Amino acid sequence: MNDFYNFTNLGCWQQAKELAVEIYRVSTDGNLKDDIAMRNQLRESAISVVSNIAEGKERGADSEFIKFLEMAKTSSAGLRTRLIISRDLGYLAEGDFLDLEDRLIRILAMIGGLIRSIKRKADARADAKADAKANIKADAKANAKETQGTQDTSQ
Repeated sequence: MNDFYNFTNLGCWQQAKELAVEIYRVSTDGNLKDDIAMRNQLRESAISVVSNIAEGKERGADSEFIKFLEMAKTSSAGLRTRLIISRDLGYLAEGDFLDLEDRLIRILAMIGGLIRSIKRKADARADAKADAKANIKADAKANAKETQGTQDTSQ
C-alpha cells in the first residue's frame, strides 16, 4: 500500500495513539486503577479517538473520512470529560491531567485542520469539475455555431 494512504502516517492518528498509550499507563496506578468503570471508560474513549481516525481513513471516500473524524472529535469530548472527572475525584494528579488535556486539545486542533483541508480539496475538485463542464458546454456551442455558419455559407 502506498504510504500516503496509510492512516499510521497521519499526525493526528500518531498523537492520538500516543495519548491512548499514556492513558493506559496512568490508569494502571493509584486510585484510578481501583475504579474499574472509570478506568475502562477512559481507555475505551482514548481507543475510540484513534480508532475512528484509522477507520475513517480506510473508508476511502472523503465524506466518510470526515464523518469518522467528526466521531473522533466527539469521542475526544467524552475523553476530556472523563479526564476532568478523574482529576476532580483525585484519581489524576493535576500535572498528569494538564498534560493529557493539553495533548488532547492539540489532537482536536489537528483533526479540525485535517477536516478543513479535506473540505478545501473537495471544494477545489468540485470547482474544477464545474469549470470542465462549463468549458465543454462552451466548446459545444462554438462547434454548433461553426457548423451553422458552414451550413449557411454552403447554401
